Amino acid sequence: MIGVVDTSALLRLFVPDGPLPDGFEAFMRGVERSQNAAIAPELMVAEAAGVIARKQHLGELSDDESDGLVAGILAVPVRLFGHRPLVPRAFELAREHGLTVYDTLYLALAETQGAVLFTADRKLAKTASRLHVI
Repeated sequence: MIGVVDTSALLRLFVPDGPLPDGFEAFMRGVERSQNAAIAPELMVAEAAGVIARKQHLGELSDDESDGLVAGILAVPVRLFGHRPLVPRAFELAREHGLTVYDTLYLALAETQGAVLFTADRKLAKTASRLHVI
């Protein structure tokens, strides 16, 4: 199985501040065993690091915790895709569904790669369901 890993899902593996998306833990175990492939737009890494930096700035994480989380995120075996080929479809999806282009990059990648999307974002999950990529 190929799965697009959205930032909200990835972060839940490291900062359990809510439920994991259905099937995500099993999917990631399959990634570890090379039975599944995890993919994401390059944006995922920057978004995840930004969330960690914000939590550190707010005093929710120490410097050491933040450094460890960023290192952990970078170690997750996720194949990253450039944005340029995804932007036209992401822009169209953003316009149609009232989402940000940042969010619809994940949808566009799922569509183009015949993948399912793992997200903890309810609005994004609802749109993914309508597009049959969840």
